[in-house]
Amino acid sequence: MKALAMKALTDALIGKVDAFLKESFSAEQCDGGDEAEIAICEAIEVIIRRRRNQRLVFSRLPSDIIHCVFSLALDLDRIHEPDLPLDVLDDHRKQLFRMRCVSVTWNEFLVSGPRYWPAVNLRTPPDILKTNIRRAAEAPLCIYSTNPKERRRETTPDPLDELVLLAFMAQVRTIRSHNEEFLPLWKGLLQCSMSMLETLDVTEHSSWDTMSSPSPAEWLSGTMPMIRNIMARGWQPQSNAAWLGSLKSLVFSRPTIADMNMLRILSQCSSLSSLRIEVDGWDLDEEEPTDSYPNIVLPNLRKLELEFDVLQGVLPLVRRLHIPHSAQRSLNIMFAPQSEEDVEDLVHFIFPEGTVSKLPTNPLLQIHNFSRHPLRVTYTAGARSITFPVPDRFEEWDLLENIIIVIQNRLNNPPFAVELDSSTNIQASTLRRLGNLNIQRIRAKCLEGHFDNFLAAIGSRHETLPSGGTVGDDHNWPFESLRELTIERTDFPHIQLARLVGIRRGHLRTTSKEWLKLITLIECNLRGMYLSSTILQLRNMGVTLVAEGCREPDQK
Repeated sequence: MKALAMKALTDALIGKVDAFLKESFSAEQCDGGDEAEIAICEAIEVIIRRRRNQRLVFSRLPSDIIHCVFSLALDLDRIHEPDLPLDVLDDHRKQLFRMRCVSVTWNEFLVSGPRYWPAVNLRTPPDILKTNIRRAAEAPLCIYSTNPKERRRETTPDPLDELVLLAFMAQVRTIRSHNEEFLPLWKGLLQCSMSMLETLDVTEHSSWDTMSSPSPAEWLSGTMPMIRNIMARGWQPQSNAAWLGSLKSLVFSRPTIADMNMLRILSQCSSLSSLRIEVDGWDLDEEEPTDSYPNIVLPNLRKLELEFDVLQGVLPLVRRLHIPHSAQRSLNIMFAPQSEEDVEDLVHFIFPEGTVSKLPTNPLLQIHNFSRHPLRVTYTAGARSITFPVPDRFEEWDLLENIIIVIQNRLNNPPFAVELDSSTNIQASTLRRLGNLNIQRIRAKCLEGHFDNFLAAIGSRHETLPSGGTVGDDHNWPFESLRELTIERTDFPHIQLARLVGIRRGHLRTTSKEWLKLITLIECNLRGMYLSSTILQLRNMGVTLVAEGCREPDQK
């Protein structure tokens, strides 16, 4: 009965609509012909759609709930984060416009909400730029420019941009621009008062081709009482800037050099909680006594990242830098220190007094792939790490072992793990040099073509031991502390694992020592017949073999 009543209602409504349209299209009321009739139909369609949308669940939801859901979908809470990648920030804008296309109701809701419009891309045309800023009303603005590879218009900023932005600078909280072509725009605007600016991330030079040396940014002369985060790419602030003492995070990004101005800047940043310095070179007078360098005391620092291409630049800094022992520290240097004093200074800085009483959890040594020259290794213990290169000449490889020995001694020689990614022969040779250290776990990935050299480095052949000669059962073998071996995504005959363990059984029996206990294979392509027989053979030698997601030849 309900269906019949509904059909009668819709039939009657269709008749009324037809009568209304005939009346609307009559010659007396409509002289525009077909275009006028289409316009009338579209207007009626809009009215009907709005009436229908009022009956949908979305329209009956409290606005606070809708704002909460949309805010999560658009990551509104992250827009002003200083370390938010620019591509993620730009995705916010793209997602906003995609959501506007869902329905008329969604579009109207988003357009009317100032909270959805704080992120403004400078590469939009001036008229759209102005419209978007007006939609933000009084919301704090994040002005940014996208990567040059994603340009939507000419690289030269429109002169109208400065006129548009000038009227809204008082509500700008974040400026993010990694493109040199926008620097003239910022040089003009940053001379004004920036009462709400908290984050400034600006590029003055992107390479040494466009600069001779970083000069203090005299163009940064405006008042910035709220500034807390500075990312300086190819430039440095003036060391006497009044707001340096209020900074919470500071980044010096390439191209830049370590010089006296940088040291003076750091000596003024007593409130810093995060500091990152990337340095290509140094410009400190070697004849000037280091006592003239300013002391740098950062009592609130929680995170420090140093990446130096020259050792001469990092040593004067770390010797004058005083930060809490609990701070997270990472040091990346392009050239290994040559003297024992330099090694001791760097290691003591990364692992300071007060951190050696408790052994770190699972120290890790990573031997990186050969995509970047020279080959690099990273030693990580807890929240601290140091990265340094492997010497090019084999006769200098004692430096590599010496640095790791100094670190291990500093930490009371804890057992640590080694990881190799996309192993090559030089990585295997590097691993071989570590055979006398307290390595308990080795994890290697993608050993295609180098698997034999990898096993030889661990000690699968008498003639490839670190000394270059052979050993008998009464001598030390390499990696005697090894207990776990993990191999990932490698094609190899699994019987070689039994040879690796079996070759030193006589030595283990003679010395009553224990060695490898667990071998784990992950997503490997295993060649040879009957993996089960290798598992049994290793079990009889006291080793457990576990295969996870591995592929074997079809057994008939």
